[in-house]
Amino acid sequence: MTGGYLFKKDGFLFKHHISENLQKNAYSMHSHNVYELLYFLDGDATHVIENRKYKLKKGDLILIRPYQYHFIQIDSTSRYERFGALFDTEKHKIEGVDLIPEDIEIINIDGNAIAKDIFHKCDIYQKNCSEELLAPILSHLLSELFFSLHTFPTSKSKESTSLSPLISKALQYINENICTICDMQEIADHLFISESYLFRQFKKELHQTPKKYILEKRLLMAQKMLSDGEKPTEVSLKCGFSDYTTFYRNYTDFFGYSPKETALNVFS
Repeated sequence: MTGGYLFKKDGFLFKHHISENLQKNAYSMHSHNVYELLYFLDGDATHVIENRKYKLKKGDLILIRPYQYHFIQIDSTSRYERFGALFDTEKHKIEGVDLIPEDIEIINIDGNAIAKDIFHKCDIYQKNCSEELLAPILSHLLSELFFSLHTFPTSKSKESTSLSPLISKALQYINENICTICDMQEIADHLFISESYLFRQFKKELHQTPKKYILEKRLLMAQKMLSDGEKPTEVSLKCGFSDYTTFYRNYTDFFGYSPKETALNVFS
């Protein structure tokens, strides 16, 4: 990040990102167990959510729901600016997200003066408040944003386009068989292509390998099961891991805590 600021506290993240020369491949596909909100102001970029993609323009507000795979594809090197937030609605007391219909992922708020002004307020409070005050203020402002979108629905949702038919079919097969897929060859055979071709096309369109995509989806699924009270050994098998040791190592590396420590970290 060459400009702006980054605020992090108790799992809540808020940033104003400005780059004068952001390069292609700056971001890879990833997922979270929390909400992510992006407000796009400048740049040449496309946002990809699972098998859907949206060409971005100034004023686009992107809402990524938990467990959705996504990334911003930088289409050409240029100045880039956006606001971004990562948050758990319950833990950080952010209301109104459920007022946004599930089928709406990106809306343009250029015509919503209240929504646009909220991000201006975020900058002002960030410059003048302590960390202790800033966290609840940002939570309240995000709640106001969602309520304003619901109360004054002048913003227009954007229509998505699809990834290539090949990758769309690959993602559909993976998501329908996420816990039982044995290897990449299984997916390639289903699509009647070579494993190496699948790898190249997956990496080209999603900036991610099929293996890592499957692993992270399984781990996020496992985290949800563990937070619901299921036993780690049973969750490991349900999510497609061949042995508990492999599951434990990958889970701990990804989340930073062990499967048994999940409830303490998720609900703290």
